[in-house]
Amino acid sequence: MKNNKLSYSLLVLCSLMNKCLLLAQSKTVLLNFSINEYKLDRFNLPELNASFISGTGFNIGFAYEKPIFKNTSVLLGFEFSNRKYNNTIGNLKNAAVDKYASFPINLNYYLFKFLAIQAGMQFDHLIFKQKFIYYKDAPNDQISGYTKYDIGLNTGLRIQFYKVEVNASFNYGLRKIYCLKYHDPVTGEILDDFSKSHIFKFGISYLFK
Repeated sequence: MKNNKLSYSLLVLCSLMNKCLLLAQSKTVLLNFSINEYKLDRFNLPELNASFISGTGFNIGFAYEKPIFKNTSVLLGFEFSNRKYNNTIGNLKNAAVDKYASFPINLNYYLFKFLAIQAGMQFDHLIFKQKFIYYKDAPNDQISGYTKYDIGLNTGLRIQFYKVEVNASFNYGLRKIYCLKYHDPVTGEILDDFSKSHIFKFGISYLFK
């Protein structure tokens, strides 16, 4: 009797697994919303001048997914990204907001029908900056130099429940998103300060199949 129950349980399990074969998502439009954790990693700064630039914001947009192989799909997207952060140097804080248009392109590999890992690239364009940061002791022409474009590498995880998806991703910028060369009046050194960005996103999507 116990053997029969075990055999029946195994058959049910196999049946469920067969329904989760390596099949990519069908052609789908996704409406996306996510919370982002944004950070700029600064380089070439002495420890006394080190600063922490990080904060939270949100992304909203849409994407189109199309299968290209049995268990693989390509995902093309557009997002409006609002990135709020604090620039902290010692006891000084300067809050700012950057707004980007983001264009991600990712390949998705489906481990199961409801679970996929993704990897790709993302192009960002700075469309509006709330304020520029002026250095108190620096000449007037030495304002913060933000580039308008960034390109980065994406990786992430997607979990789907019917027409709802929960996802998480990480993007690391490859360009110097911030670059400034200036004279430090305290030490007399010429500082070549630059940084690259990285961003964590935790989101939810609605799938229009």
